[in-house]
Amino acid sequence: LARGAPLAEAGEPLDPGELVVAELPAARRDGPVLVAHAVSLDRFGNVALNASPADLAGTDLALGRTVEIESRGERFPARFAATFADVEPGELVLYEDAYRSLAVALNRGDAATTLDITLDDEVRLSPR
Repeated sequence: LARGAPLAEAGEPLDPGELVVAELPAARRDGPVLVAHAVSLDRFGNVALNASPADLAGTDLALGRTVEIESRGERFPARFAATFADVEPGELVLYEDAYRSLAVALNRGDAATTLDITLDDEVRLSPR
Protein backbone atom coordinates (compact mmCIF):
# COMPACT_ATOMS: atom_id res chain seq x y z
CA LEU A 1 0.00 0.00 0.00
CA ALA A 2 2.82 2.41 0.82
CA ARG A 3 4.13 1.98 -2.72
CA GLY A 4 0.74 2.61 -4.33
CA ALA A 5 -0.57 -0.95 -4.65
CA PRO A 6 -4.36 -1.25 -4.65
CA LEU A 7 -6.01 -2.16 -1.34
CA ALA A 8 -7.47 -5.31 -2.95
CA GLU A 9 -3.92 -6.70 -3.27
CA ALA A 10 -3.41 -6.56 0.51
CA GLY A 11 -5.37 -9.78 0.98
CA GLU A 12 -8.82 -11.24 1.37
CA PRO A 13 -11.40 -9.03 3.12
CA LEU A 14 -12.39 -10.07 6.64
CA ASP A 15 -15.88 -10.00 8.07
CA PRO A 16 -15.60 -7.82 11.21
CA GLY A 17 -18.16 -10.09 12.88
CA GLU A 18 -15.67 -12.97 12.73
CA LEU A 19 -13.00 -11.12 14.71
CA VAL A 20 -12.51 -12.16 18.32
CA VAL A 21 -10.88 -10.43 21.25
CA ALA A 22 -8.01 -12.28 22.89
CA GLU A 23 -8.93 -12.87 26.52
CA LEU A 24 -5.88 -12.39 28.70
CA PRO A 25 -5.89 -13.38 32.36
CA ALA A 26 -5.95 -10.48 34.79
CA ALA A 27 -3.44 -10.12 37.59
CA ARG A 28 -4.99 -11.01 40.93
CA ARG A 29 -4.19 -11.02 44.62
CA ASP A 30 -3.85 -14.16 46.70
CA GLY A 31 -3.42 -12.73 50.19
CA PRO A 32 -0.09 -10.88 50.21
CA VAL A 33 0.90 -12.41 46.85
CA LEU A 34 0.35 -10.78 43.45
CA VAL A 35 -0.36 -13.49 40.87
CA ALA A 36 0.48 -12.41 37.32
CA HIS A 37 1.16 -14.05 33.96
CA ALA A 38 3.99 -13.66 31.45
CA VAL A 39 2.55 -11.80 28.46
CA SER A 40 5.76 -11.05 26.55
CA LEU A 41 9.35 -12.26 26.42
CA ASP A 42 11.89 -10.16 24.58
CA ARG A 43 15.10 -11.30 22.91
CA PHE A 44 17.11 -10.44 26.04
CA GLY A 45 14.98 -12.71 28.23
CA ASN A 46 13.09 -9.91 29.97
CA VAL A 47 9.60 -10.99 31.02
CA ALA A 48 6.68 -8.55 30.81
CA LEU A 49 3.82 -9.33 33.17
CA ASN A 50 0.11 -8.59 32.94
CA ALA A 51 0.36 -6.43 36.06
CA SER A 52 1.05 -2.78 36.69
CA PRO A 53 2.41 -0.93 39.71
CA ALA A 54 -1.22 -0.06 40.57
CA ASP A 55 -1.83 -3.78 41.18
CA LEU A 56 0.64 -3.57 44.07
CA ALA A 57 -1.60 -1.26 46.12
CA GLY A 58 -2.16 -2.71 49.56
CA THR A 59 0.74 -5.16 49.34
CA ASP A 60 4.16 -4.99 50.97
CA LEU A 61 5.74 -5.05 47.51
CA ALA A 62 7.41 -1.66 47.31
CA LEU A 63 10.18 -0.01 45.33
CA GLY A 64 13.57 -0.71 46.87
CA ARG A 65 12.42 -3.81 48.73
CA THR A 66 13.36 -7.43 48.21
CA VAL A 67 10.65 -9.57 46.64
CA GLU A 68 10.29 -13.25 45.97
CA ILE A 69 9.47 -14.38 42.45
CA GLU A 70 7.94 -17.83 42.14
CA SER A 71 7.79 -19.65 38.82
CA ARG A 72 6.99 -23.34 38.33
CA GLY A 73 7.30 -23.92 42.08
CA GLU A 74 10.83 -22.48 42.27
CA ARG A 75 11.46 -19.31 44.30
CA PHE A 76 13.99 -16.62 43.48
CA PRO A 77 14.97 -13.44 45.35
CA ALA A 78 14.78 -10.17 43.41
CA ARG A 79 14.75 -6.47 44.11
CA PHE A 80 11.92 -4.17 43.09
CA ALA A 81 13.94 -1.33 41.56
CA ALA A 82 13.66 1.54 39.10
CA THR A 83 16.55 0.52 36.84
CA PHE A 84 18.88 -2.37 36.08
CA ALA A 85 21.72 -0.31 37.56
CA ASP A 86 20.04 -0.60 40.96
CA VAL A 87 21.02 -4.28 41.17
CA GLU A 88 24.29 -6.10 40.72
CA PRO A 89 25.09 -8.07 37.55
CA GLY A 90 23.45 -11.49 37.83
CA GLU A 91 20.68 -10.25 40.15
CA LEU A 92 16.99 -10.38 39.33
CA VAL A 93 15.06 -7.14 39.21
CA LEU A 94 11.34 -6.43 39.19
CA TYR A 95 10.75 -3.08 37.48
CA GLU A 96 8.21 -0.94 35.66
CA ASP A 97 8.87 -1.19 31.94
CA ALA A 98 8.33 1.41 29.20
CA TYR A 99 4.71 0.25 28.83
CA ARG A 100 4.02 0.86 32.55
CA SER A 101 3.78 -2.87 33.18
CA LEU A 102 5.73 -4.82 35.74
CA ALA A 103 8.56 -6.85 34.25
CA VAL A 104 11.25 -9.22 35.47
CA ALA A 105 14.83 -9.07 34.21
CA LEU A 106 18.20 -10.50 35.10
CA ASN A 107 20.88 -7.82 35.05
CA ARG A 108 23.25 -8.92 32.27
CA GLY A 109 21.39 -12.19 31.85
CA ASP A 110 18.25 -13.94 30.65
CA ALA A 111 15.46 -13.98 33.24
CA ALA A 112 13.10 -16.10 31.11
CA THR A 113 15.65 -18.91 30.87
CA THR A 114 16.87 -18.61 34.46
CA LEU A 115 13.31 -18.72 35.85
CA ASP A 116 12.10 -21.17 33.17
CA ILE A 117 9.26 -18.82 32.17
CA THR A 118 7.34 -19.14 28.91
CA LEU A 119 4.36 -17.17 27.61
CA ASP A 120 1.27 -17.25 29.84
CA ASP A 121 3.14 -18.88 32.73
CA GLU A 122 1.96 -17.88 36.18
CA VAL A 123 4.45 -15.72 38.08
CA ARG A 124 3.85 -15.09 41.78
CA LEU A 125 5.32 -12.01 43.46
CA SER A 126 5.48 -11.83 47.23
CA PRO A 127 7.22 -9.71 49.86
CA ARG A 128 10.34 -11.18 51.34
